[in-house]
Amino acid sequence: MRGFALLLLITFAACERLPWTGQPGSTTPNEAGLVTLPCDGSTPLEPTRPYYCRRDRHYVTPIARNALVAAASAMRERYPGEVLRFMDASGPKGIKPFPPHLSHGDGRQIDLGLYYTDVRGRPLDAFPSTDRYGGYWPAEPPRAGEQVACPNGRLRRAEKPDPPADRPWRLDEARTKALLETLIADRRVRRVLIEPHLERRLGLWGHPKLRFAGCQAARHDDHIHIDFY
Repeated sequence: MRGFALLLLITFAACERLPWTGQPGSTTPNEAGLVTLPCDGSTPLEPTRPYYCRRDRHYVTPIARNALVAAASAMRERYPGEVLRFMDASGPKGIKPFPPHLSHGDGRQIDLGLYYTDVRGRPLDAFPSTDRYGGYWPAEPPRAGEQVACPNGRLRRAEKPDPPADRPWRLDEARTKALLETLIADRRVRRVLIEPHLERRLGLWGHPKLRFAGCQAARHDDHIHIDFY
């Protein structure tokens, strides 16, 4: 039995790494009023990995879909060839909560990846792989002198370690700031969850749409969380 379970895990992991063209997504709402995000590269919007599309975790409201495609298109116009990468959104039933999240589920929330460079400051073409570093997302921790939002740690599963100092990626501050400015300028966006040290570092401190999720929530310096109206 253990051997069979191990085989399933190996097969699933291998499938995650296979080339995958995905689907173009739907624009006709289902019974829950949700549509799906494009997963086939037909827009500058794509998942950080196929899992989110394969497992039906890419359902959003039509308003959210239009806003995300617009943000991705704006990033490509400003940075030719660039894409906007998404993570968890909601499931097809539109039910909150959407495990393991406390807030996702009704199609108005999504996690987005940040932008990164290599250690020499050259933009990365692909989302950084963190498999060698514990599997957490590519975080950008506070620098010396920057605010540590949760000095006493976070609650239970929300606690994740900082990546090593010799990690092969760094935050692309210009592109990440451009994405944030695009999102907060959109009237369809209600709020963006981000860590305070990044809000300050990127020169956006105090904007009413930028919020700290609190120490009971996952860190938001390895991704950002978007709420739509």
